[in-house]
Amino acid sequence: MAHAKSAPESTKKTAKAKAKAAPPKPTKPAPSPKSSAKATPAPSTAMKASPAPVAPPKPKGAPTGSGTGLEFIGRFPMRKAGDGKKLDNKKSSTGPVFDPGTYSVTTFQTPLCETYVDEFKSIYLSRHAQDDVSFKLEKFPQLGADPTPVTQQILAKILNKELDMLLLNIKDIPLDLPKGLTIGAAFKREDPRDVLVTRATYGAIQELPYQAKIAANSKRRVMQIRALRPDLQVVPSLGNIHLRLDLVEKGDVDALLLSWSSLRRLNLSPRYYVSLQADLMVPAPCQGSVGVICRDDDESLLSKLRYVEDSEASWSSRCERAFLAKMGGRPGAPIGALAHRKGTQDPWILDIAVGDPTSGEVLKHREIGTSRCKPESLADKAFSGVLGKGARRFMYL
Repeated sequence: MAHAKSAPESTKKTAKAKAKAAPPKPTKPAPSPKSSAKATPAPSTAMKASPAPVAPPKPKGAPTGSGTGLEFIGRFPMRKAGDGKKLDNKKSSTGPVFDPGTYSVTTFQTPLCETYVDEFKSIYLSRHAQDDVSFKLEKFPQLGADPTPVTQQILAKILNKELDMLLLNIKDIPLDLPKGLTIGAAFKREDPRDVLVTRATYGAIQELPYQAKIAANSKRRVMQIRALRPDLQVVPSLGNIHLRLDLVEKGDVDALLLSWSSLRRLNLSPRYYVSLQADLMVPAPCQGSVGVICRDDDESLLSKLRYVEDSEASWSSRCERAFLAKMGGRPGAPIGALAHRKGTQDPWILDIAVGDPTSGEVLKHREIGTSRCKPESLADKAFSGVLGKGARRFMYL
């Protein structure tokens, strides 16, 4: 058998140098490679395996491969054991900077109005913690009395700078505020719908028994109840929320109509209650919205209030109050108005209900605007729409 020709001496030296530089294989030593391409394999019964490629030594601290292929995608930067956290520059606070101020806030001493104070603290003081704010509660008039005179006294104190702010449900704020006062902000609106509280499980006013007694304390609710169920006996309900709920618990009435926003703010959950759809029972204008009355020349306070107000609640309140003013602006008028939309890019919708609480005649209208329309312009269009349907005969009831 013929033997392979021996390689040149220089080639053998180079091969020996490479063999010394390569690290030895742990299990089986790698054979020295043949440098000549023309060399024929040595006589043997089996072919010798070619040497496996040897990976370069990994740098200290590099992650080891786990068999998932991550060793082929490079090395990730790793923090050394002695390194501390990198101190990034913190972002500077954004938004306007206001000077600290001292303010006095008041509202009525009722369970519901006291929730307005808590809401004011959570919204206003969370943004203006540097302000010194004091709270004072005014005694509410006796049961069944008109709170308007007491409200006018409080507004006079704000004009005289004895007080700075009054928290009140916007539906109870008179349209003709004294000169020098304004609604500085409207906080986020609670669900404006009415809720039906019953003694048993009923899903709507239409499901109540024949000639059942239902308590309601506004002309707007009476008007729409009689339009839905002329056979029901509507009785008045006076007092705060707890006294009205007792009417149902004691069995004096079969059902009671309340604002759902009041129940939610007071965290009350009667045994049987259901919210009524706004298209069947249109809420009162600005129901569920809390406003802040202040002086219109206090620019610093107005800037702070506009910074924390809810734009959606402010827009809807302006629209509903504008429509109410078009209809005469009478307190307690049988008028329902609800401005709403689903999203910020959706058009504004104003639902209207006017009628006669004695006969139960109700006229409803829906006006659709745009996503950027002004609240007063939408109220003007809705007013023209209800006049075209014959609503003028209901304006002075």
